Amino acid sequence: MKQVLAFALIAAAIQVTGFSTAFAGDKKVCKVLTNDIGTIVGRGPTSADAFEDAATQCFDRRESLFRMKKGSNLDEETGLVMIDSCANVRCS
Repeated sequence: MKQVLAFALIAAAIQVTGFSTAFAGDKKVCKVLTNDIGTIVGRGPTSADAFEDAATQCFDRRESLFRMKKGSNLDEETGLVMIDSCANVRCS
């Protein structure tokens, strides 16, 4: 359920988010600098795919960090907050 919701939020964010891309061959890159989980580099054949990859990595890293620190799985509310923050990243 969380993954479906995450995908829906990411897809919605892709439609409204501007992209700044760097060319790496024929792939697009979405680089995101964060304070808590480091630098994320999403890659894909299109800007939208690169953004989706970056947003997915963001969620996966934050979920992993949460599990490491708290020793438990995400509750729904915390998961939704993480999804929201990762769906609103800005590529540089």
